[in-house]
Amino acid sequence: MQRLPPKPRRRFSKGWTSANVVMAWVAIAAAIAMGPAMATIVVPLMVVLIASILGVYQGFGHADLRAMCRNNGGWPDSAPAPPEDQP
Repeated sequence: MQRLPPKPRRRFSKGWTSANVVMAWVAIAAAIAMGPAMATIVVPLMVVLIASILGVYQGFGHADLRAMCRNNGGWPDSAPAPPEDQP
């Protein structure tokens, strides 16, 4: 049976992604507080920015997982069989 590779921690990129998303939400809140004229400009842009940041983060995570699987011979095709009962 193949050993599963260790799961990457990705603390650095997860921290930067979280910080950027939080800052985008702060910008949305500030734009709403400044009035509807500012909110109509900032809110759509920040929503697109949040979706883009999360999409890029997930895309690179998937690429890392695919490369890790390719280098380690891949994931097992199926779950290990349960042990058979011995009489």
